[in-house]
Amino acid sequence: MKNPFEKESYKGLIAGIAIGGVVAAGLAYLFFTEDGEELLAGFKHKLKDMAKDIGAGIVSDKTGVSKPTVKQAADIVVG
Repeated sequence: MKNPFEKESYKGLIAGIAIGGVVAAGLAYLFFTEDGEELLAGFKHKLKDMAKDIGAGIVSDKTGVSKPTVKQAADIVVG
């Protein structure tokens, strides 16, 4: 039986709330400020380039077509 007079620890809850607040503040900065929008656009561009590079590498390995050729085709298709 649980002791009703024993204090419970809320360290995990407090840490979760603090981390959630920091994440929410970061997302608010990215989406609601002009500097954040520019930073987010840069992230999107870099992420798209990384995805094209990884995809071109996989397709190149499977088909034997050179990676630069596959990447050029991906640039045309994806834009």
